[in-house]
Amino acid sequence: MLKLLKYEFRKTMFPKLILLAAFVIMEGIFLYGHWTGKEDTKALGMGLVLFTLFFSFLLLGILSLVTLHKDMNTRQGYMLFMTPNSTYRILGAKVAECGLSLLIAGAIGLGIGALNFSMLSEVTKLITSLLENFGSNLVPDFPTLSSLLFNILSHLLCSVTTAYLADVISSSLLNGRKGNLAITFVLFILINYAVQKILTLVPDSLSVVPVFLLQGGIALVLAGIMYVITARLMDRYLSV
Repeated sequence: MLKLLKYEFRKTMFPKLILLAAFVIMEGIFLYGHWTGKEDTKALGMGLVLFTLFFSFLLLGILSLVTLHKDMNTRQGYMLFMTPNSTYRILGAKVAECGLSLLIAGAIGLGIGALNFSMLSEVTKLITSLLENFGSNLVPDFPTLSSLLFNILSHLLCSVTTAYLADVISSSLLNGRKGNLAITFVLFILINYAVQKILTLVPDSLSVVPVFLLQGGIALVLAGIMYVITARLMDRYLSV
């Protein structure tokens, strides 16, 4: 399993290094504005840091899905499934790689965010205004921000496994023929809609942090369920 995990990390290492470099550059813009006392540069840098962070989350999920799709539909990638590893181990390595990548990106973002907040009081006001878009009870303290980040990362991982499932169902039905991508997209929308309906069952009477944690936990459970279903479908219909 560890070898498979290392293999998955190596396949997506280059775009991740580009994302890391972009993040460092954006943070450098913020620090330059802070040290030179240029308010506009500080605001620009902080905005770019946040944009790069959330773009990184999105790109990491897309990279994971593209890697799976390539492995199922190209001869070079398909050779992975000819190794003496079960489908559960191969797919599990892909899910673990995506989850760890999201977790590392989130930890970096949370750490840099904490550093920036300590250096700039105006950032707290900015984050407060952003959090008000999610709910009036949100405050920019560590428990709220960390539980919000956990919620976001769990939702993203759940969305990735949903996309895995949609792609495998589509591939098993069409086997790479025309219309594969369209059906994958429709299936993803439908499954993701059902997932969101389940997540809304968490009662609103709870405070903000428990809601974030419960929804994140449910999203992880659903991600695990879709992982199992996807692996079984791959074993049964794709002859991997």
